[in-house]
Amino acid sequence: MSVHTPIDSRTSGIPTWAIILTAAIALVAAVYLFSNMVGDNPALALPGASGGPGASEGPSADVGKALVSSATPPCTACHGPDLSGSGNFPSLHGLGDGPTVENLKDLFASNPDDWIELWIAGTAPEVKDINRNGMPAFGDQ
Repeated sequence: MSVHTPIDSRTSGIPTWAIILTAAIALVAAVYLFSNMVGDNPALALPGASGGPGASEGPSADVGKALVSSATPPCTACHGPDLSGSGNFPSLHGLGDGPTVENLKDLFASNPDDWIELWIAGTAPEVKDINRNGMPAFGDQ
């Protein structure tokens, strides 16, 4: 019968490879977090959105296109195929400078940064008493 000798093993301390791996993961996490804390990130998570209302250059055309294409019914159903207005429905061009119709000018004056979001959602108390002229509320989308 033979006697088995015990396998040498580490009895204390952390292996060097574990320390290096932990440091590498911490470095990657720090770079990731720092990169998300600087610069402008899009406020809207929409396909094709490259900026948002909080971005320093204002909303991009991509954000507007993504909003128009994601609505049900689509904005073009009422505002026309090029969104320049159709019948009782106003043009959606140039809204960055404020609304083009009278019934929304007070909303713009009291909420200049988010008037359009309030209007499109249609569920906030700020828009409760405004005549929507057939505009559906998109608050659930």
